[in-house]
Amino acid sequence: MVLLIYAVTAAPLFLPGELRVVVQPATNDAAEVYYEPVSPVMLRSYEGIEPFNRAQLLAEQRAEAYPDDLAPPYIAHGGPYRLVAPYVTARGRALAAPVLSGAYWSEGKQVRYDIVPEVRRVANTHATLSRVLHSDELLDEPAALGAGIDEETNRVVIETNTFNQDLRHKLAKRYGGIVVVKWDPLGQRMTLL
Repeated sequence: MVLLIYAVTAAPLFLPGELRVVVQPATNDAAEVYYEPVSPVMLRSYEGIEPFNRAQLLAEQRAEAYPDDLAPPYIAHGGPYRLVAPYVTARGRALAAPVLSGAYWSEGKQVRYDIVPEVRRVANTHATLSRVLHSDELLDEPAALGAGIDEETNRVVIETNTFNQDLRHKLAKRYGGIVVVKWDPLGQRMTLL
């Protein structure tokens, strides 16, 4: 009920082509908060994705080998599958562009693939995103349920189930626009059984 009232009164931003609702946009002194009712990945068939999974592993190795030039790659799920290889520097563009080729076995047959990555310029390098993700202060927040890198938005995401303005302000002050908050009112802390 509270979510419905907030959604009507605060006029959240629905991003076209995405299943993401920006509950509170980023400002100079506060991090963005968004809600994602269902991950777009969950709404797709996995038919034909295996060559892209294999190519993504190769692109991830490139990003790890050149962390100051490249950003983490991802598979775009809107429309036909595409492997996106983000870059930050001119050298990174040259490193991200080559075709990713390989072969694997499926149902007793060898399957070859040649994936031409879609290169995109982004702001944050693999090194920057990893440094922020692994910083000691990021998960010291009591409201934090977890954190990770969202390759598609090229930012670090901290997950929480509380709506906390102080957290937004702390994150913006500490990290600028690199960190966003994924709000899931039903989210729970992961525990090992």
